[in-house]
Amino acid sequence: MAERPELIIVSGELAGRRFSVGEGGLRLGRSSSNDIHVPDEGLSRNHCLFETSGESGLRVTDLASANGTFVNDVQIGVDPVELKEGDIIEVGDVKVRVGAASAASAQPAASAAPAPVGKVDLGLGGSASGGGGSAAAQQRRRSPLANALWAVAVLAALGAIAVVLLVPADRDAPPAPAPVADEKPVLRELYYERVKADSRGIYRYALTLSEDGALSVKIDDTSNNRRMAPKRKSLSAEALAELGEVLSWDAMKDFDSSYSGVEPDPPALDGITLKAVYSTCAKTVRVANTQEPDELAAMREKLEAFSKSELGVWAIAYPREKLVELAEQAVSLGDAKWEDRDVNYGNLAASIAAYQEALFYLETVSPKPDCARAAADGLARSKEELQRRYTDQRFLADKALNLSRWEVARDELKVLLEMVPDRRDDRNRDARAKLMSAENNLKKRGAK
Repeated sequence: MAERPELIIVSGELAGRRFSVGEGGLRLGRSSSNDIHVPDEGLSRNHCLFETSGESGLRVTDLASANGTFVNDVQIGVDPVELKEGDIIEVGDVKVRVGAASAASAQPAASAAPAPVGKVDLGLGGSASGGGGSAAAQQRRRSPLANALWAVAVLAALGAIAVVLLVPADRDAPPAPAPVADEKPVLRELYYERVKADSRGIYRYALTLSEDGALSVKIDDTSNNRRMAPKRKSLSAEALAELGEVLSWDAMKDFDSSYSGVEPDPPALDGITLKAVYSTCAKTVRVANTQEPDELAAMREKLEAFSKSELGVWAIAYPREKLVELAEQAVSLGDAKWEDRDVNYGNLAASIAAYQEALFYLETVSPKPDCARAAADGLARSKEELQRRYTDQRFLADKALNLSRWEVARDELKVLLEMVPDRRDDRNRDARAKLMSAENNLKKRGAK
């Protein structure tokens, strides 16, 4: 089998270093966690990945870097690019050449090249330079200090031999500890795109996890005149861990890189691209006009559910007609609660919630239907009326508190809580705190 080419650094701080690419691949970037660590500001933390290809080839994949990866002065995209001997890969100010395998083993990725070390003469025969000469001549050339060191070395060697021969082996000694397992790949970056395109238009859903832990989504739906501005959210450590479980390396590694079917006539595309970058490796899977594996479909469903939950965009799953229908129903409910605002203290809050729900349904719908204006007007009207009634009711409650009329204050505050039932609302929190004070005073008075 032909030997696999090596990577030779031809510029930058590591110029002259050679690296061999094993089955696990080599990751290059600015972060010290990379196999090839280059502290160059022009590099991304995890810039590109070198992997083996076939029996004796190499390939390189750009890991969604900021400044790109260039092969022979041509910037590569998200697909792995096959390399051949003599190719020049440029990342930032660093150039890497694909060279023939050297006679000696290439330098391990995790350690620097050892400096040449000559033979050490301990006075046990032979010269440091490997030249000839009798043992007597070598003895004459040694200085008194060398003779003393020679004597110490001989005594130490004899002592070690005596220990080995005289001390019995401990048959009950515990076994040596097992080597530490390799680092588990941790999800760092993600790109997921789902595209459906035909003569009627294009639907595109693009989800990205950047290396700083921010999740963003962008949706275009030209066939239904929907376009949503990108939404972005920095994920918590718990959310990142959950996403890492959904897209674990163990779940991704066994998929093929491509699943392709026959292009239909007339031309159309039903495609998926999923690219995950981990702390030690990367994987890209593409599906075009064919049935995807069941395991991949299940993973994608979990991924989309996660993103919709985190970013609040689950409504994109519905077509335009369904979203307009849901919005119209919500507006009708809001109007009904507004008409009955004097029947129940909580009806104004219910009308506000219904109008807000209608606007949520219509967020990705363009152009907006007539019910969008009705929802916006109803929301503004209900909020204004609720604030007016809240102000009047709070005045009654505060007056009762100031006069120490605890029973009256308690009843007035309970009305406030019915008017503003949302516990996240500052007005609700203020009323609950005052209600607790009123009830505590009632208990004290009852104890007397």
